[in-house]
Amino acid sequence: MPFGYDWTCDNCNYTIRTSGLWEFYRDRLGLRHRYGHPTPKSDEAKRAGVKGFTGVLYCTKCRQLREIVVYEFDQPQNGSMGACMSFSNPKIPHKEYKTVCDICGNHLKDRIGNICCPKCGKGKFKESGRFMS
Repeated sequence: MPFGYDWTCDNCNYTIRTSGLWEFYRDRLGLRHRYGHPTPKSDEAKRAGVKGFTGVLYCTKCRQLREIVVYEFDQPQNGSMGACMSFSNPKIPHKEYKTVCDICGNHLKDRIGNICCPKCGKGKFKESGRFMS
C-alpha cells in the first residue's frame, strides 16, 4: 500500500513529497510504467501484471526527487493484492535493489526533515503531512 510524506520548507514554503511503494509493470519493450493502485490504470497494465515496486525518494547530493525500483519480481504478479501478498513471501523469486541515486550513487531518503531546501537554500524541510493510498 503506497504511503508518503509531504515536506515543506520553513522559509519559502516549497513542498515536495516522498512516497512508495508504488506498483509498476513493464510493457512489451521492457519500459516501466505505474500499474495503478489499488486497480490497474489500463488494460495494458492488467494484462502485464505487477512486476515490482518503486519509491520516490530524495537525493541530498543532487537535491532532487528520484523514482527508483526497489523490488522486482522475476515473474509479474496478478494485481496489486497479489503483488502485496507476494512481496511478503520470501519464496517468491525477486530482486531487491539498494536505494541509491541513479545519477550520483548517494543513498536516497524518504524522511528529509531538517535538510536544506534546494529552492531557497535558506530554510529546512519540515514534515507537513502524511498520506496512505
